[in-house]
Amino acid sequence: SIDESQRLVRGTGKLLDTDRRVVETGNFEIPIDSVALFETNVARPHGSVVAMTLVSGISAVVTIMCAANPKSCFGSCPTFYVDADGSPLLVAEGFSSAVAPSLEHADVDALHRVRARGSQLEIEMRNEALETHVVRHADLLAVARPPGGEVFATSEGVFWQSGRVWHPTSCSAAEGDILPAVREVDGRERFSRTDSTDLAAREIIELEFTDVPAGRYGLAIASRQSLVSTYLLYQTLAYMGRSAGEYIAQLERGDAWIRERLRETGRTLGAIEVLVQDANGRWVLSGATSETGPLATDVRIVELPGMPARPTLRVRLRLTRGSWRLDALQLARLDARVDPVRLQPVRVTRDAEEDAEALAVLRDPARALTTLPGDAYRLSYVLPDDAPDHALFLESRGYYLEWMRQEWLAEENPQRALEMFLDPQAALRRLAPEFKRVEAQMEAQFWGSTFSGDGFGSASERSAGDVH
Repeated sequence: SIDESQRLVRGTGKLLDTDRRVVETGNFEIPIDSVALFETNVARPHGSVVAMTLVSGISAVVTIMCAANPKSCFGSCPTFYVDADGSPLLVAEGFSSAVAPSLEHADVDALHRVRARGSQLEIEMRNEALETHVVRHADLLAVARPPGGEVFATSEGVFWQSGRVWHPTSCSAAEGDILPAVREVDGRERFSRTDSTDLAAREIIELEFTDVPAGRYGLAIASRQSLVSTYLLYQTLAYMGRSAGEYIAQLERGDAWIRERLRETGRTLGAIEVLVQDANGRWVLSGATSETGPLATDVRIVELPGMPARPTLRVRLRLTRGSWRLDALQLARLDARVDPVRLQPVRVTRDAEEDAEALAVLRDPARALTTLPGDAYRLSYVLPDDAPDHALFLESRGYYLEWMRQEWLAEENPQRALEMFLDPQAALRRLAPEFKRVEAQMEAQFWGSTFSGDGFGSASERSAGDVH
């Protein structure tokens, strides 16, 4: 039982020492603030502890899609939709890499398909997966757009006004010319398949821009991840099996080793690296972007070094094969840094009813809104008077806990779990053939298994076009 007023957990149990030997059995009273993680097999836990509760042993096989491959079931943090002529259109996903409370962070997504009209904007925030979402805030950032220009954000949260954008004059990859797929942000994506022997194998994309004046520039990259990262997360949790809670609790207790191992796994899978050819023909690394998440296309800009005028500017991307879906690659002149105007929601509704408590929570930085599968909230914002002259971004902050599927437990393997942390390069080579067998079907299975209030539903809308 939980004593909310005194912040205590009471019950019978066993006290273990650091070697997990039983020291004492009986009745215990434990301060909630001393708990790293709760674990339960109840699908909808209640009370103040839900935000730190790992749900285990839930069956994901509720559709044919999930039955075919339990590691292709939909997931990846809160999804954000706007109305597009009466249909919901996915425009952002929040904090996809925050897979534990201690990894909470803010994530900024460009609402590049939203053009403000009128004085208000409504965004629906959904939990469409077998996950617990803990949302600290979901604020709009409005940034003044230069006349006829655009605004881009870096991975570090710096906003740049750009008065001119160049489309590439050529773009090639291993399969040949890919220019038609990456000229515009239009939903037409370039992607490759993974290497059959190594999920960390890299590929190169070559870009050229012509008649570039002297100045400061950035490469604007519109992209989203493929399902490789989702598959690897689910596979790692499957290997952890019944010990997943112990791993997460270890992370929550501040274990530096496991945090560094997580970073190393991410580095092995790799980011999108941007290299520029200098005057001597050498390729120089300018920066990288690694926006996590397979759902919504985001636009990030990677700053390039200041350069003299060039008849031809050559840029190279180095990225992991099969891990990225590229919508557009454009060169943008960086004219001025600019600060955004933060807009908090002014109204929150749930099931068509106003939810004053949810609004108060989302406006209070000391609190967080916890959502469970099937929950949906509509957030309303008041836009600046000159809203059409502003680019809009969504800043969401929080974390999520992936629910442990019953189907994963059959793959529990402590040795393989350790390999994912100790030698991620070897793990990615070993898993490459297995992923290759399911790669072609994963996208359809993934999008066909979103979770609504009534269970798993149809694929989310991802059609191209702007939304007003």
